[in-house]
Amino acid sequence: MNKTSQRAERETLAGFHGRSRRGFLAAAVAAVAGAGIWKWLNDRPEVGGLASPFRKAMELNAGIARRIFREQALAPEFERSKAVSSFRRNGDIGLSEIRPEDWRLQLIGAFNPASYAQYSRDVCSWTYGMNVSDTEGPSPDVSSPPKKPTMHEDDSKGGAVRMKPMGMHERAHAAVPGLLLTMADVNKLPHVEMVTEFKCIEGWSEIVYWGGARLRDFLAAFPPLNGGRSQSDSKKLASGIPKYVGFETPDGQYYVGIEREVALHPQTLLAYELNGQPLTPDHGAPLRLVTPLKYGIKQLKQIGRIVYTGGRPHDYWHEQGYDYYAGL
Repeated sequence: MNKTSQRAERETLAGFHGRSRRGFLAAAVAAVAGAGIWKWLNDRPEVGGLASPFRKAMELNAGIARRIFREQALAPEFERSKAVSSFRRNGDIGLSEIRPEDWRLQLIGAFNPASYAQYSRDVCSWTYGMNVSDTEGPSPDVSSPPKKPTMHEDDSKGGAVRMKPMGMHERAHAAVPGLLLTMADVNKLPHVEMVTEFKCIEGWSEIVYWGGARLRDFLAAFPPLNGGRSQSDSKKLASGIPKYVGFETPDGQYYVGIEREVALHPQTLLAYELNGQPLTPDHGAPLRLVTPLKYGIKQLKQIGRIVYTGGRPHDYWHEQGYDYYAGL
């Protein structure tokens, strides 16, 4: 090797060493800066289960998404043949096996509830796993004091679900007037079907064939306090709907809230069918919330209570640090 080649090799090696030292120093500075930022983030006060900078970023993203939301913006729909034959079971918080005759949908915030046959002075008085002995028909009037409930034949064998009455978060011991609806009331609404993609926040998705009633038709049939009866016009209906609709499971263990715009969206369903068959307990029988605009954590299974409210309802996963507006 001649002197020129040797000198070039030494210069090349020196360059490599210089770059390695600079790279090491840059990496060390980045690591120290990253650790400092991480410590700063962890020292920030929490808002809704997240450090405040992360929460502010989520709220900013959600605000942008809500501002560009349009009712005409529909999720893609598919041919029925694309739907999975066996929909993945995921999440069982708040799920219990409730016989159809024991189920009631507690509706709070309806306009003039006492004018309905399904009126109750206290919807929380309904206890799952029991029937009133002289109750007849799909929509009992429970405005009068309930008679002593009689136990089903298989209650004594442990076959029925014995569930405590649901309590409001902020008024756990107060009587809550409202409606006690049955599946017969829901089935009177126009039946719709859709095949849409169900997206889980865990990263998986499946195409699912749903059947049920649009939530907007439910809102028109049982309008809120600020509305009037049977408002079929979407603009008039929207003007009377409060900002949020809250949902809870019968035992109150799982709960979500959705915005007015999502409640009125034509693809938001109160679903009671999966692949043309009644829902099974694993998938929220007898009634669940479905909206392809949201992740699965918002599509509450086994609805036990619906609340019309101007204040943002409690939300289970938001309390664990997730985005309240997950999916929109």
